[in-house]
Amino acid sequence: MLKIPESPCHVCGSESNGMYHYGAQVCRACAAFFRRALTSPYPKKCRMNQKCDFLTKNGYFKCKFCRLKKCYDVGMSSENFQLNRDVHNTAYRIPETVGTFLSRSNLIIFSAQNSDSVKSVINLENLIEKAMEIMKQGPESPIFIKNSLEKLSFSLGPILKTNQNINSPNYGRIYGMDQSMAQIEHEILTVTKWLTHFDVFLELAPKLQIQIFQACWNLWWKLERLATTAMEIRRNEIMKKMKRNSLLYKFDKTRIDVSWLTRYTLEELKFFLDLPTEFYLDDLTIEMLDLDPSDIELSFMLSQLCFHYVGKRFQGEILKIAEKFQEILANDLHDYYVNEMSNPYYMKRLAKMMRINNMIQLEAYKNRSRTELAYVFDIFNVEISHPEIFRDY
Repeated sequence: MLKIPESPCHVCGSESNGMYHYGAQVCRACAAFFRRALTSPYPKKCRMNQKCDFLTKNGYFKCKFCRLKKCYDVGMSSENFQLNRDVHNTAYRIPETVGTFLSRSNLIIFSAQNSDSVKSVINLENLIEKAMEIMKQGPESPIFIKNSLEKLSFSLGPILKTNQNINSPNYGRIYGMDQSMAQIEHEILTVTKWLTHFDVFLELAPKLQIQIFQACWNLWWKLERLATTAMEIRRNEIMKKMKRNSLLYKFDKTRIDVSWLTRYTLEELKFFLDLPTEFYLDDLTIEMLDLDPSDIELSFMLSQLCFHYVGKRFQGEILKIAEKFQEILANDLHDYYVNEMSNPYYMKRLAKMMRINNMIQLEAYKNRSRTELAYVFDIFNVEISHPEIFRDY
């Protein structure tokens, strides 16, 4: 540092040692204050609206904000800070990498697994047979309604009223393997029963029916949960006053047991699977709140989301079938708007519905790539008899 004749500190006026600190001739006290102020996570505020005399007559400083401002005014800068020079009390954390996450060197990440490692098998054959039997029998009771969309809407009402989550006392103290499989079975069979109210779907060959409901059941529930959350917010006076990105509710993570599924913790598992334990008032929820769809509109959104997705995923014959289904339901929706709602100018509302569906599909594509990584790194303790059911989980 440059040595110059002694002169007063340019910040407080006290005697300085004639040295330049951080770009200005100041005393060591002001230099130390400047360094502490810029490295502190707490913001400084002036109670006198930046019009105070920060230095009192007895030499004490009463306003840190104005003192810091004076430091800047005389030319002090943080560019010359030298951090992490202390030999003691310095904490270093190993960065999170694939190697540290898997507890293996990056040179042997892709080594073959030991032949003696045995995984438990979850057989879903019985669940598939139940779903096929439901589709074979058709709707539980005949519904005499003029079009397909109204039939789907009629069957959707009871589902929306009986939705539960793992905070429900019905799931017991611990949410583990038995509870997870019970919920998956409930969700798959619920979607299957809902699809039985779509007559043209029942005309498909059983093989195609299986492909479609295996691919779309989880996507269907994502939209249903979003709609249910929006309904709950509209009923709750406190939630209605919450701001964007506020926490709506969260699950008790201490009750969630994933040891049967993986050797990693729940927080680590979230990197690979869509396992939300906290729900916020995010953009997607706000979009659904603004839309406030009727059961007819929500039924159209659910069916369009599922059939559009499976068409893009499988292409070929299923794509043609999916486009036919979407055309039938679009005609029914047009009839609903024009004849029942007397609203032929519904394009803005339809655009909102499609925007929500597109946001959910985009999130599903992102989740698929993460799930594929989970299989690459072999993070699961179990093998599924029908892994295609969880491809987009």
